[in-house]
This record gives sequence, C-alpha cells and structure tokens, in this order.
Amino acid sequence: MILSPTTSKISFKRALRKEEVRDYTETLNNAKAIAGQTGKSILIVHDACLPQRPELNTGIGNLAANDSLKFFETMKTYLGINTVEILPQGPIKPKKGLYCAYSSSALPLGNHVISPELLMSKEFENLITNNELAIVVKSNSIPDKESRVNYPNVMDNDSPFDKLLKKAFERFKKLDENNHLKQEFAGYISENNDWMEPLAKQEKNTDPTFFKFKQFLADKHLKIAKEKLNNLGIKLCVDCEIGFSPQEVSAFPGAFKKNTYIGVPSWELPALDYDTILNPESASYNLLKKKVQLNAKRCDTIRFDVSWAYITPKLTPIGGQSEKKEMGDSLIKLIESWVQEVKGKDFDLKHLLHEFEAGPDDFRAMINDRELIPPLKGRTKVYSSTYMSNDWGTNDAFINYRGFSPDEYVLGVGNHDPQPLRQIANGLPDKVIENGVQTEKYYKPQQIEPLSRILKIPREVLDNPIEFAKAKFAEAMMAKNNMVFYMDVFGRGDRFDMQDFNNPMAYSHKIPADYEKAYIKAVQEGYGFNPMDSLEKIFKAKGLDITQPALYKKILKYRDILIEENSSKIKNRFTGIKMYAVLVTLAFAAVCTAFYIKSKKKVTPKNEPAAQNPKPPQQTPAVFSNFHITN
Repeated sequence: MILSPTTSKISFKRALRKEEVRDYTETLNNAKAIAGQTGKSILIVHDACLPQRPELNTGIGNLAANDSLKFFETMKTYLGINTVEILPQGPIKPKKGLYCAYSSSALPLGNHVISPELLMSKEFENLITNNELAIVVKSNSIPDKESRVNYPNVMDNDSPFDKLLKKAFERFKKLDENNHLKQEFAGYISENNDWMEPLAKQEKNTDPTFFKFKQFLADKHLKIAKEKLNNLGIKLCVDCEIGFSPQEVSAFPGAFKKNTYIGVPSWELPALDYDTILNPESASYNLLKKKVQLNAKRCDTIRFDVSWAYITPKLTPIGGQSEKKEMGDSLIKLIESWVQEVKGKDFDLKHLLHEFEAGPDDFRAMINDRELIPPLKGRTKVYSSTYMSNDWGTNDAFINYRGFSPDEYVLGVGNHDPQPLRQIANGLPDKVIENGVQTEKYYKPQQIEPLSRILKIPREVLDNPIEFAKAKFAEAMMAKNNMVFYMDVFGRGDRFDMQDFNNPMAYSHKIPADYEKAYIKAVQEGYGFNPMDSLEKIFKAKGLDITQPALYKKILKYRDILIEENSSKIKNRFTGIKMYAVLVTLAFAAVCTAFYIKSKKKVTPKNEPAAQNPKPPQQTPAVFSNFHITN
C-alpha cells in the first residue's frame, strides 16, 4: 500500500512509516485472531461523505473515486477492515430540507454513484472533459465545502452535475452503434427495463432514455468500485432500506397498502401490501424481490435495514392506529432464497446482516429476555453497544446471558443512527422523541460497571471520558464480528442522524481530504479508534499478555506509535531546547560574573588588598519546568 509521507508533514504526531506497515498488519491480524475477532471487520461509511481533493470536490464523494479507494486502503491498514458497508444508494429527494439516505428510492441509483473520473477515461470514451468538471467543482461554493456534503450540487435534477451528465449523454448518443458502450447499454436496458421504464415516466421533463443512461453508468461504476475494493481484500456490503420513495409508489401502485406506513409512523415510509406479499403472483412480492435482487447483484453482501419489519411489520394507516402483523420467518426465508438465486445456492446466508434492534414498543427479539424468538435464531444480527447494560449490549451478555452464538451477531460501538460514542463518553444526554415529546436519556452511568467487570479496569478510571471511549472500542472488538462507524473512528462528537429535519449537517459530515492526518489526530486525542489500544486491553483482560508476551509487546509498540511524536520533529525540538538552555545558562553566568566584578570593586577599599580566594556568589540553576531534556 501507499501511505503519505506524513513524517515530514505532521508536526504533532506521526503515521505508520512505510517500513512498519507489514509488521503492523501481521501484528494486528495475529492479535485479532488470538483475541477471537476472526470474522467480519466492518467499516460503515456513507459514500456521499467520502473524501475529495479540492480539484475534484463536486460536493458528494464517490465510491469509485481514486481518493475513496486510497482512503479505504489506508483504513484497511490501520483498522484491519475486510468489509465496507455503505448506506442506501438511491436518488435522494429533499424531504423537509433533509437529504436522508433512508428516504431514497430503493431500486435506482443516485447521481452520486456515477464517477466523474471514470467518465473522463478512455474506457468511457471521454464523455466529459476536465474543464467541464471544473465548472461543477466551482459551483460547489458552500462556505464549509471541505467538511459538509453539498447534495443539491450533484443529486438534484438539473443540478450542475446533472447538466454535465446531459452533456455526456449527448456525446454518448453520437457514438457508433457498434461501440462497446452502446452495446452494453442495449443489453442493460433489456435486462432492467421492467423496473426502469415505470420509474422513467415519473421523472418530470426528463428524457426517459437519459434516466436509463444514468442508471447504466451508475450500475457500471458501482461494479467497478466493488471490483477495486475486492482487489484490496475488502467486500462491499450495501444497506437495503425498508422503505420505498413516493416515485416508486406512483410507478408500482399495486404493490403498496394504500395510505399506510411501515415501521415507526414518524418515518412516513410507504408500506408494501403485506396481505399479499407471500403470493408469487402479487405486485408486492415481485417488487420486494426486485429490490433484494438488485442489491444482491450490486454488492457482495447486504445489511437489511429494519429487518424486524419483515417478521412483525408495524403498519400504521394515515390518521389511524398502528397494528402488528405476525409473519414468522416466512418472508425472511423468501428474501434468503432470492439472494441465493443471484449469488448461488452455496452463498452463506450468515453473510446477510439483519437489523433487529428496535424499541420494545416496535419489536421484541427475546422471549422472557433469555431466548431469541425462532425467526432470529441462526441469523446474523446487528447490534450496537449504545444501550449497554449488565444484561445487554456486550459480548458477555449476548453469549452467556442471552445464549447467542459468536457467529450470529455483529457488534459495534454505534452506527449511523444512535448517539455518537464521544457524546456518551462525556456524559451528554441523548435527546430523543418519545410519543411526540422530547426527552433526555443518559447512557454512560449503567455502562461503567459491565465495562469494568469485563475488561478488569477500575470503575474510577472509566469515569474519564477518554478511558471510557477506549474501553467501549475494546469491548466491542471482543466480538467475532465487529463493526465501526466512520464518525466514531475519527472521534467525532456530532450526531450523524440529527433526528432533526432542520439541521443541514444531518447525513452530511464529510471525511476530510487529509484523512490520515485527521485519523492520527483523533487517536492522539484519545477518542479515535486505535485497534492496538483495544487489543492491549483485551489481552490483559484475558491473560494473553502473559501467554503471548512477544505479541503483546508488539501490540504495545504499535499502540504507542500511533500516539508517538514525529521523531525527527522531537530531535529538532530537543536540539533547539538544548541550544536555548546553553545560551540562557551562558547569559546567566555572564550576568553573574559582571555583577560579581562590579560588587568587588564597590566594596574593596582602594588601597586595601583583596581577600584571598573570595567565595563566589551562589548561582541559581536554570529550571525549565515545561521541558524534559534528553540526549
């Protein structure tokens, strides 16, 4: 891999040096295997928030961009990830001013999936020029464009980027009919027109073929991004949202329960017709199948958003009362069979991740708090430790109290949805809406006892916010399958999902172009994810520091390297300090000598000989309280 030469650029802390990367990687992998973290290591990121260099900053990151792939390569080195999970990929229309990935269309892909860099390549017949892209970049003129996503600049119909795609479309139409892109496009339409044609008709004032052209590019670019990630040893997981967009309701009206929402009523997500959804001839069955299989084709694996709604859907008529419909595992089994139709019968269904985490009023996963309900058994469940207590949210609780197998759950400190780890660590309240009323909840107090017991860390130590955050990362990393959200990796204190339609930063926190520097700084501050620090705590808690002393020593070495000052800067600083100390000492000595000579002249009589061997004045040593001078 290629790491930026940060040792000459970062003055506060340092990154891994090129010659350290291989040994760091071997140490990380070996330590994780011995500690039991042998399954999925997932980095969750909203691809719209991926880093962009200033000259390519259109406002929205792109999964296939070179900047993105270098970012993932760097994160693979530091964190040991083997899977990248991205949020839903559909076109996003603003809802009350908020561009939320979970209210996007479920079948098509958004403009942001199309890579400008690829469109400027020979592979895509140079469909756009660098100067044309520069116009889109210039139009991204929001003041905080380095740190915030600019959705309107790319995602909206007739946005600057959409206009650029129209130029690409005009050039595409002029290509020879035997051109490879034209041939591929014809095949793509033949395979996907059943869902594209109804949706194309919903695009007002837009050429239906232009809509299909964009889908062709987006699907092809996503495939290229997946292949490049796979070449790095990283699988691509996509989040399959539970809902559909208003455009999809209009395009496929027979598939939906009229004027009915699915899930939490405040989400306002249209509900499929669950009365007919198990019938292979029904529109609802076939629309859900299409959504699942499109995601299966596009990525290596899938996380199913609000998967509990496939087991016990909560249906709410507009203006009416919510009702639950018991489906058992019949629909989940159908979903699994649809994935295997695409991936093959040998595809391991444990790679499908299910979100069964929900409030007790919406869904209950346990019988008597000690046994999973049958549809959840054996399936891979996704949980965060946000709501940790003695009997929930820890590996110990899941395995020893709830009876989970290590294979059937993924655990992380958080994801896109809950309060960020840094806020919890600092004891800040989580402001949530319950029954239409805003309340405050505090999650830290009940988490200190289980963390202290599991990791064998004194409770008073965990009162410290930084030590608490480090302990949370370590406990989650004890899971066989682990996940981490990019906002927590970078120690961010802002909530990603603001639960607030009026906040422009919701779903918009961009990863900086100098991401490696930002990551090292976060680790130095103590809130960023340092996996070697987590492994040190796990090894000590399990006694592996005694049984694996050589490996433990390496863990300590690399844990400290990520918070070590740049050695060349240290040397230069200490050299400067020593020179400063010498100069100050010499100056002080000179002053004392002058004072001594002057005082002797003043007190000795002119004609009286001076005393033999006079006692020199006592000198006060120079003290540098803020410096520790070493050779």
